[in-house]
Formats: sequence, C-alpha cells, structure tokens
Amino acid sequence: MELDLKGLGKKDMLALKNVKNERRKIIHDSSADPIFTQFLANEIASNLHPTIQYVKVAEILEAGKSAKTFVLIPDIDSGTKKLAYFRPGQYVCIQIQIEDGIYKRPYTISCSPKKAMDNKYTLTIKRRNQGIVSNYFIEKVKVGDTFSISGPKGNFYYEPIRDAKNIIAIAGGSGITPFISMAEAVMDGILDLHLTILYGARTKEDFLFFHRFEEMKKKSKRIQVEYILSEEDDENFISGFITKELIEKYMHKENSYFLCGPLSLYEKMNVLFKELNIPNKYIRYDSFFGRIDLNRNEEYNLTVLTGGKKITILCNTKETLLSSMEKNGILAPSQCHVGKCGFCRSKLKSGKVKMFDDALLEAEKGKKYIHPCATFPESDVVIELPF
Repeated sequence: MELDLKGLGKKDMLALKNVKNERRKIIHDSSADPIFTQFLANEIASNLHPTIQYVKVAEILEAGKSAKTFVLIPDIDSGTKKLAYFRPGQYVCIQIQIEDGIYKRPYTISCSPKKAMDNKYTLTIKRRNQGIVSNYFIEKVKVGDTFSISGPKGNFYYEPIRDAKNIIAIAGGSGITPFISMAEAVMDGILDLHLTILYGARTKEDFLFFHRFEEMKKKSKRIQVEYILSEEDDENFISGFITKELIEKYMHKENSYFLCGPLSLYEKMNVLFKELNIPNKYIRYDSFFGRIDLNRNEEYNLTVLTGGKKITILCNTKETLLSSMEKNGILAPSQCHVGKCGFCRSKLKSGKVKMFDDALLEAEKGKKYIHPCATFPESDVVIELPF
C-alpha cells in the first residue's frame, strides 16, 4: 500500500521531520521527578480494604474460662503502618504457621471501631476441642509474636438502610464476640440503635465479657443483656434455653435479629422464628463452619490436584477439606474460611461430599465446583485446586 502524500505541503513535511527533535527537547527539559500516580481515592481504598495486614501482639488479657483477648498493633517492621477501619461485627482472617502447616482462620474483631483509630484490634479466642489454631493461640502465642491478617471482612453488621433500630442479638458461647463490638460501638456513639443481647452458655464461667456488659448496662439504656444457663441453676440468671416468650419480651414494632454461635443454636432459633412468623429477611447469621461438630468420625482419602502434582492425604468427616489440606502442609487458596468469598473454589473430580451454606451459584454446583472451606467428605474424594 502506497502512502498518498499529495495533500501535504512542503511546510507540513518539514514540520513532520522536526517532530522527533521537538520531542527530544521536551524530554530533555522535563523534570526528573517521578510522575505522581498515587491519587487520594486510591489511597483511601487501600487503607480501608488492605489485602494483608502485618500485626504484632501487644498485650494478652484473660477473657474468661479458657479464653484470651489478644491486643494487636501494626507490625511496622513488616510494612504495616496503620490498621484498617472496620464495622462492628466484621472479622479478619489470620494466617499463621503451626509446625509444617499454614493455617487460616476467621476471628471476629472484639472491640469498638474506635480502637482501630488508635491502631489497635482485639481478637478474643476461646479454646475448643480439636481447635488447632485456637488452642495454639491459647497455649503458645505470646506478646511480641507477629503474623499476618486480612483486611476486615464479612457483612454481619448493622446497616441502617436495611436493619431496624431495635436489634435482638442471640449469642451462644464465643458467638458473643461480634456483639461486644456492636455494644462498644453503641457506647462510643458510632452506632445509633438499641441492642438487646440474649446470651446463652452452659455455665457462668463460660460467659465472656460479663463484667464489661454489666458496666455498659448501668451506663446506657440502649444496652440490655439477658444471660441464660443451660447446665447450671442460679437465681441471678435464666435457666434452660432461649424461648419464644423471652424473644417476644424484647420485640418492638420493627426488629432485626442477629445470630452467632454453634450450629445447634441456629437450628433451635430457626424453629422459634417460624413460630413467631419472622421473615428470613429480618434475620442475620454469622456462621463459622469450623464450629460444626458432626457425629460421624470416619477417615477417607483426599487426593489433591495442584500445580501439576497429585497429593493424597487423609481427611476426616469432622473437618473441612480445607482444614485437612492445611494440616498436611498443602497451601490451598482461601480467604474467608466460611464459604462466602469464593476464593477457594475448586473442582470436585470424584467422590461424595457435604457442603454447608456455601455461596456457590447453581450453575457452579452443576459443574461440580465446591468451596473446600465449607465442604466435608463422605467418601474418598478427588479435587482440583484453581492453581
């Protein structure tokens, strides 16, 4: 193809010829300072939603029977200068190495967001049976230890556009952690709502934050707490279980219901909610699958296809596929650890599994995709990781 230059005059040709020299002069005369690429909006987004935060344990406090509160501050030496702001009820996913395994676990932030402005988070962790990470924290972690956590995650928080101002929070055991954060936020003036907490535990010693809740009840009419004991009698507490009548006692014209605790709590409350004719749209759940205790205790082979390798390990019906991989040193992709984010989505090549409340689309389920963090084996299983 020939270039038609008939329309160009002599001056045009000379101007074109001089472009190269003019560009060189502009570059030569320009400043050597780096070009500004960090805009304020990007900086704010990065501060609010960091992919990873490096933290150091500044203090460890006793938090009740077999529980401790870990005060975290930025690990400046590793590159984190300040901690991200969060909404009361959100969690962070910690990553920590224990022996040959790298583990990720979600833990709710148990303080007011105001603490984040002072570059502090608190995580309250309770010992539990076969809890590899929780027991490691209780027994081994000390002041000065460092590890990494994700940015704040989850949608288990009060949203004024969606939720009523009268919140009935129902907690079981260590499921109280998001509600201490919400209560502290109410005291700090961050949340404008009325919070009633129905808190069930086996014994008095199992209650976390008891004295702090009592202080808040005396200072604010917006905070109410009822304690329910299932295995101990005490005239100062309600004996038995949370009942329909107890929920009705604190219901206003408009209510939102927040639940956090073991699977058995969800099962019992769902029955009561149906009896009370409460639509699902008013109910919020914070379900961590690591708390599910299955009755079966059987072992199967789990074959993992990843990075061109084929690795076979043992997995148990009481543990998620992700937990089994972590215990055996297989670094599987994961973030939320509760079946919601989709980061660990993998292909089920063969075998029978049981999934709990995962966020997979129906089309993905039809193509045999699973979330290993919310999946338990029911036979020998073969899965293919995304990398």
